[in-house]
Amino acid sequence: ACYMGEGGTIPFMAMLGEKFPRAQFMITGVLGPHSNAHGPNEFLDLATGMRLTGCVARVLADHFTAKCQ
Repeated sequence: ACYMGEGGTIPFMAMLGEKFPRAQFMITGVLGPHSNAHGPNEFLDLATGMRLTGCVARVLADHFTAKCQ
């Protein structure tokens, strides 16, 4: 996994961090130039969404494996 600080911020995450200081959060987003984010015809490329889902599953599996060793 990598950290890339792009895009907008999510103020709600600061509130969650204060409420749950020991928790780790992973925020993801998949937007492209034609995604029309938050519009009535918002678009998500399914192949990209599936790849993102696979990446999230991998991060969770690696985290679980590291905790169990």
